[in-house]
Amino acid sequence: MAVTLSHEPSEALAARLTRGALPGELKNFGREEIAEAARFVTTAAQTRRPGSPAIALEPISSDDVRRRMRLAIVNDDMPFLVDSIAAAIGAHDIDIERVIHPVVRASRSADGDLEEIGGAGAPESMIYIEMERVDARERRDLIDDLGGVLADVRAAVADWPRLQRAMARDEAALPQGEGAALLQWFLDGQFTLLGHQDWHVDGAAGEALGIARNDHRVPILAEASRALAIDWFERGGETPLLLKSSLISTVHRAVPLDLVVVPLMKAG
Repeated sequence: MAVTLSHEPSEALAARLTRGALPGELKNFGREEIAEAARFVTTAAQTRRPGSPAIALEPISSDDVRRRMRLAIVNDDMPFLVDSIAAAIGAHDIDIERVIHPVVRASRSADGDLEEIGGAGAPESMIYIEMERVDARERRDLIDDLGGVLADVRAAVADWPRLQRAMARDEAALPQGEGAALLQWFLDGQFTLLGHQDWHVDGAAGEALGIARNDHRVPILAEASRALAIDWFERGGETPLLLKSSLISTVHRAVPLDLVVVPLMKAG
């Protein structure tokens, strides 16, 4: 089937905005609302370099008695985006009313300026969300948190092969037994691996991968917990040591991170 490309990016996006959307997301979302949403998302998408998101958030002007606002996020297409964004919004106790998530090809200039939607460009997630309105201060806080969430998603996805290799090295360093078998089970797809970091007994931090590369308000593993883990292994405790982090995951599911702690012994 031939596809006709529009020279107006917002018109091209409007034609693609609701493809694949669930029926419940299209309630009270007619042609006029779709066109307006497409203009809003396209404006947000006007300039964006690969590796960086574009975020726009504004109140919705409407005769409707409901006080609402709308969010546009444009990002390189990758896993975990929508559920991670929704979890960040939920953490602010904001009710989401509509989520539209087309993945479209976008052509851009060397400076990141949007030139065409629907051509042969790279796939981009163009996410449109309507939600209950909050005050300006809360909106600023939400935008800040969304920036951190998107950075964590990007780090986890970009480092995925290295994360797998790091866990494989940890598994290979363990003696054959239940501990090594558990890590192999995780490697076989039973574990969503988001980060990896080496810590030394003296407190120094080694290589960090995935979300461990980024700063968080709460440490992934607190100093007190790290000291207790070292003591556990020095007393001959079983390996690996499974812990719950105080940090709530910003990627995929908003739950406390599961930590798999493995001692790496060096000769001498």
